[in-house]
Amino acid sequence: MVALMEIASARLLQPCLAGGQLSVGVSIEVTHTAPTPPGATVTATARYLGRDGKLFRFEIVASDVGGEIGRASHKRAIVDVARLQNSASRRVAASTDSH
Repeated sequence: MVALMEIASARLLQPCLAGGQLSVGVSIEVTHTAPTPPGATVTATARYLGRDGKLFRFEIVASDVGGEIGRASHKRAIVDVARLQNSASRRVAASTDSH
């Protein structure tokens, strides 16, 4: 359910991305409101709430045929892909060097 929620909000930001950019999840607060039976189709619908500095805020509702099953508050950031990859590589290299 959380993955669907992140995908729904990322799709809303897609038109805002320039070449070489992507959006990344920064935080998510999720409440499960109802169970879903095995095999049920679940959808997530995101609503853009505005900005909080550089972060984009969303409210997301996940539902199955019976109605709402979860709700979330989510923040995303738009980042440069190359910068993100470089940062991740440096972090992993530093971790490897310390072991």
